[in-house]
Amino acid sequence: MNASPLPHSGFTITLKNRRLSWHCAAHESVIHSAKRQGIELPTSCQNGTCRTCLIPSSKGELEHLIEWPGLSLEEKAQGALLPCVACPTSDLEVEDSHWGDALFEHAFDLLHEDSELLVLNKPSGLLAVPGKGAHRLDSLSHRVQQWDARALIVHRLDQATSGLMLMARSPQSQKELSRQFAQRQIDKRYLAKVQATLTPSEVWHTIDAPIYADWSLRPKRVIDALGQPSQTRWRVLHTSDGFSWLELQPLTGRTHQLRVHLSHQGWPIVGDRLYAPESVQALSERLLLHAWTLQLQHPTTQAVLKFEAPPPSELLIAQPSRHKP
Repeated sequence: MNASPLPHSGFTITLKNRRLSWHCAAHESVIHSAKRQGIELPTSCQNGTCRTCLIPSSKGELEHLIEWPGLSLEEKAQGALLPCVACPTSDLEVEDSHWGDALFEHAFDLLHEDSELLVLNKPSGLLAVPGKGAHRLDSLSHRVQQWDARALIVHRLDQATSGLMLMARSPQSQKELSRQFAQRQIDKRYLAKVQATLTPSEVWHTIDAPIYADWSLRPKRVIDALGQPSQTRWRVLHTSDGFSWLELQPLTGRTHQLRVHLSHQGWPIVGDRLYAPESVQALSERLLLHAWTLQLQHPTTQAVLKFEAPPPSELLIAQPSRHKP
């Protein structure tokens, strides 16, 4: 008796001309496989009765989860598919389209791309790099590396922090950008909303307080003389109704540095689940800390580059005024 063949573990779906691909398990719809990767596709029905997510395939075979997925014979002949009801039965290649644009944007927010450098806008709640365990694989760096295997990590942001992150496209550029970070040649600015009434001013001040990793309190950090030297420059952009918007410039790069320093000052960041009182945590579903601007030298051309990620709406309850450095 011949042994029954093992079921196929799944197929790869590739978005043509985007260098973006992901794995689809056997008998899993295209749209559900995308969701499992953290990619939200534009669809409103999920039962094959509309054409919101209709896309053409250029390569690969598929089947439908329901008997009639809302496609005309002409659309079927042209290779069109509705991802909410389509399961690939071989590796599938999808033509670039308006749907492809939406997929690309939802996978990650790419602000700048050249041969040596990627500049990305990380959303709050997404890991910067994979954590321990398969359930913590999804992260900005992992998503980018599925699109471009050359992408290399240069620095990180806390999971709860949104905003600008750099990745390099060669070991040489990674080394050069890392050097600029280590030698404080990259100017990083953050925007934070804190519970405090402070006077707006163009004057910069400095918090100089060593940060210590007390492993009995992990993952929290504390201010302690035994800790690493840590400096943060700050100024007040706006104050309203008991809250202040601060522009922050970390001079060192300690874990949780901005959150620890502001909490130590008595100015907890709104939504901070680690360092703010419960009453301040409850004011926002996310940490209101955003990596706002970055200025650096290009790793190969040495041109001075400046990037800005617009603050999320939660940080614009009162529009902060901008001051010159």
